[in-house]
Amino acid sequence: MTTTTEPPRTAAQPTPATPVPTHEQQLAALSGEVSRQVRALHSLKARMARGQSEVERAMHVVLFVLADAGPLRVSALAERLGTDPSTTSRQTGELVKRDLLRKLPDPDDRRASLLAVTDAGHDVVATMQQRRHEQLAAAVDGFDAHELTVFTSLLARFVDGLEGAHPECLRPTSTPAAQENA
Repeated sequence: MTTTTEPPRTAAQPTPATPVPTHEQQLAALSGEVSRQVRALHSLKARMARGQSEVERAMHVVLFVLADAGPLRVSALAERLGTDPSTTSRQTGELVKRDLLRKLPDPDDRRASLLAVTDAGHDVVATMQQRRHEQLAAAVDGFDAHELTVFTSLLARFVDGLEGAHPECLRPTSTPAAQENA
């Protein structure tokens, strides 16, 4: 029977003493990085929208959602965008005037209409996608293939979590004193 033992540590071999952040510290760091990322993406979207067309940046989002989802009613589009239907209706009305969207009859309800992206609208989306691709390629230029794969996977998982978060999860939790008084 053979056993191996590690040599004893000496003063020349200090043990690593890196403190492990608490879960709350990790969440605070995540919150800071997410806020920084949102600001960076907002700035990127603003830069990308400049010079593209006179369509407002918010209207680009409408085009992207409809290009991805296909024809939708204004109410369904507003739900996906997280906006008020009246705001969405104004935005889509402007996009229809600019021939970037068109109205189609809703096959399920002839009184309603669906909004669909026109060829000109698809051209705007394609241009914006190309510009976004170029910007993101520059942002991850130093990533190797493995890092990019892991980053993309973790980002997708994070976005899935955000999309699946329920509003009640975002409300402040009640204090024990409040629970006792309830």
